[in-house]
Amino acid sequence: MWYHPLKSDKSLQGLRVLITRAEEQADSFSALLAAQGATTIEKALLAVRPPSDCSELDQALNKLNQYQWIIFASQNAVKYTLRRMQALGLPAHTLSQCQLASIGPTTTNCLTEAGLAVAFQPSVYVAENLVSEFPGQPKLSGQRILWPRTNIGRTLIADQLQKAGAQVDKVIAYESGLPDGEEQLAIELVTLLKDNKVDIITLASAQTARNLGQLLELGLQLGLGLAPESDLLPELNVSANLSHGNNKENLALLQQEKAKLLASVKIAAIGPVTAAAAEQCLGRIDVVSEQHTLPGLIDALLASLKFEQNHI
Repeated sequence: MWYHPLKSDKSLQGLRVLITRAEEQADSFSALLAAQGATTIEKALLAVRPPSDCSELDQALNKLNQYQWIIFASQNAVKYTLRRMQALGLPAHTLSQCQLASIGPTTTNCLTEAGLAVAFQPSVYVAENLVSEFPGQPKLSGQRILWPRTNIGRTLIADQLQKAGAQVDKVIAYESGLPDGEEQLAIELVTLLKDNKVDIITLASAQTARNLGQLLELGLQLGLGLAPESDLLPELNVSANLSHGNNKENLALLQQEKAKLLASVKIAAIGPVTAAAAEQCLGRIDVVSEQHTLPGLIDALLASLKFEQNHI
């Protein structure tokens, strides 16, 4: 795991920080926050699983010699691609037939730990910079690129590289969704916020921000007796369900209650894409990390708190 050498001066002492990362990824972030004195509350709002259908991924992995590049835009993409290769009996170094592009240092670290060299990493760890700085831009004609990705989220990488002439094969390497027991999780989140047990909410992905917004709405609906029909729960179309007919008043009430829940907490996002999702689903964002890494997010939190203290 990649760590940034943060100065530990206990600047988050006494603050309660809600970590919303996937369960298997929360430990390292929790340790970094604890080193700054924070009390962490872990609620995994995103579950990551192998794909329900591996056929396209398998086909791509069995013909890697046809690709010039493989793009990894998350550590999960690396993790699940390597898992599938192992299942197929393909050694990790098979990926070295291609040049490897990584979205940022955490993903790069996953690749290097597997003995793989990264040929390209953008200067800013977002899809926009990966595309604009990609080797060969703006003329990528003749380049065939493999992009193992999740089942949700933006397709900007493929869309923009294809505009430059590349052929980009998007294959599902893993699936992202809500954890099991979303009703119970929704109630727990609403209770934590109602009881003022959270000072800071950290968001490490746009999908986590969206999931938090949906879960808070679901929890409020359950508490207000406005719960959607059970067959809608897997998709959590809470706002959509309330936006028809007489339910518009309920929707307005729901949004007001959500704003009240979040009024006394600081909402911090790992980067601009996550921040945009938070603004859309949670109504606002308070802190955005300039360095799009978990240590960078902590740095941004520390800076914001110092700014507040200097202006009391």
